[in-house]
Amino acid sequence: MYESYWSMTARPFSNATEPVAFFRSKACNSALLRLNYAVSNLSGPCLVVGQSGTGKSSLVRYFASEHTDLRPFVHLVFPALQCDELLRMVQAELTDGAPTAASGIDAVLRDIRSDLRRHTSLGRRALLFFDDAHLLSDDALQFVIQPLLSLAESDANLQLAMILSGQPSLAARLRRFGQISERIAVTTPLNGFSAEETADYVVSCLKQAGASETIFSKAALQRLFEVTSGNPRRINRLCDMALLVGFAERLQEIVPAQIDSIACELLPAAA
Repeated sequence: MYESYWSMTARPFSNATEPVAFFRSKACNSALLRLNYAVSNLSGPCLVVGQSGTGKSSLVRYFASEHTDLRPFVHLVFPALQCDELLRMVQAELTDGAPTAASGIDAVLRDIRSDLRRHTSLGRRALLFFDDAHLLSDDALQFVIQPLLSLAESDANLQLAMILSGQPSLAARLRRFGQISERIAVTTPLNGFSAEETADYVVSCLKQAGASETIFSKAALQRLFEVTSGNPRRINRLCDMALLVGFAERLQEIVPAQIDSIACELLPAAA
């Protein structure tokens, strides 16, 4: 709606970030280094923790796009499913959507083992990514995550990488499950952007959308950091609405007044 007014060819701010547009902050670079080390050295599962909106899913999707040897890439976005449903989803993704006819958790796990062995024999290494893993039930941790990790450790004929991401509470929960927590290779926190990174991120998004001007004043970018604490999701929401308001009011530049006004409207719901 506002793209032509600001001389852009696309909306610059979206929470559905494609890997090609991923912004590598200092925290993201550190996280990617740890993930790469753990996965390359077969060290065990990786844990990515951070508050909502800090870019955990985008980080792992970017990591997977950079490691094409980690295939199939299984992104589990419904962690609150029952154990058998969750395992069936894993199995279906490993077979391009072909559901197993097996019944019972043990039987589905056997099918998953066979699928992983097949991928390994073809030179592939599957990557299982459990998103919002803090929503996994205790049963899912015990009867899904733990058995999958045991498969990876006990069977030399299969290779499997696993990443769990979630709220900071996830790390504390996993400590109650010794057989999982003792296997965690790396735990990497993902925090918001710094003030400088916030400004760089906004400018980068605008340029990728075709904008030739900064649009946001330096003072507005500083205020944006202050009201969002550098949280990428909040930045996206606020900047998107600021561009819409600027278009509606025929502004030439976004200044702190617009940031404050929109923050009062959006951030309580985004928190």
